[in-house]
Amino acid sequence: MIRREAFLKYLKDKNILVDETINSHIKANNVDETKLEEQFYIINDFHKRVMGYENIKDRLDSGIGKTIEEYKVCIKKVNRDLKKIKLEGPNNAFENKFLELGEEHIEKGKKAIKNIYKNEYYSLITRSMKNKEIILDKVDFKHLKKEDEFIKLKTINKCKYNLVEMDCFYLLYRYKKKGVSLDYYMLIDKFCSIANLGENSYQFILSLLSFPYEFMKVIMNYRYNRKNLSEHEYLLDLIKSSEQKNLISI
Repeated sequence: MIRREAFLKYLKDKNILVDETINSHIKANNVDETKLEEQFYIINDFHKRVMGYENIKDRLDSGIGKTIEEYKVCIKKVNRDLKKIKLEGPNNAFENKFLELGEEHIEKGKKAIKNIYKNEYYSLITRSMKNKEIILDKVDFKHLKKEDEFIKLKTINKCKYNLVEMDCFYLLYRYKKKGVSLDYYMLIDKFCSIANLGENSYQFILSLLSFPYEFMKVIMNYRYNRKNLSEHEYLLDLIKSSEQKNLISI
């Protein structure tokens, strides 16, 4: 939870304003690489301006490492469910489809996590902590704009200390989960170029986007019936989420 006063003053001093009225008419199916590249420049400008904030009394929360740990827990839970179905047999069409697709997606998830650690993950964390990097989280067109020298934010509620790479991931993931076909590889490379980030950062973002989170989320939603759907509706969600693997992979 952000204590707003000190951070808002810090932002204002950097010509960053909170404006809850900002919006965008850009729909997901109208987004293209050019629009996203333009947004990358605004995101990078925001990162450069806010980097280094340190207020002992009104310190921001830290999200460093939380997504990776969440993904590792997902793998364990989904793997456990798959083993149970293999042992006891599937009870319905959803579990049959999970049995068919589960191993592939678990391995894809493991590969993504392994690639993150292989590419100097801890050095990225060290850099982020040293620079006191801050991310916005909500970086899509209706939450972040630039007008002349001013950057406008719809909200600062999700601002936190984290790797700047995460904002690129959050933006691209928004469209990946909707099944939008984009050149994600080129876009990651473009963001890293704009932000002067290296190959380890490219691999970090690529790995996060390659992780089959939506697939695993459907499994856990089914397990706990979080969405109160029918078996058939969960099955449709599972099939739809599995199609994302064709958008980007390591």
